Amino acid sequence: MLKNQMQVRVEWGDCDPARIVFYPRYFAWVDASGHHMLGEAGLHHDLLMAKYKVRGLVLGRVGMEFKTTALFGDILDIESCVSRIGGGSFDISHTIRRSGDTILTGQETRIWAVEDPESAVGISARRIPDEVRSILSAE
Repeated sequence: MLKNQMQVRVEWGDCDPARIVFYPRYFAWVDASGHHMLGEAGLHHDLLMAKYKVRGLVLGRVGMEFKTTALFGDILDIESCVSRIGGGSFDISHTIRRSGDTILTGQETRIWAVEDPESAVGISARRIPDEVRSILSAE
């Protein structure tokens, strides 16, 4: 399945006064890693909007298990990979490591949401096109 690796340095603004990473930063980092993975595979959001009328890859579920914390100045390695492709959604699994030691593991479910003027919110979940499925499942 599709994979991505990126690295982040923990900055002062990522931390609380005890120099410990404030937990929402992890969510932002894995979100960025997942979108970077899709963009590198040619699934940039602007292309998805233009070609498939996608309004978003809506976050349907997210969860993380924290093993330990990161601190100001740490260099973190983030690995993200597509771990499941369903009808109208797919999962991305994430692992964040510091010097090879796992900081956290997590998973998110993204829903393929297209424009739907008849929906109360303007979008509806639809089946992921076969062309996109092929890209998501690429090694």
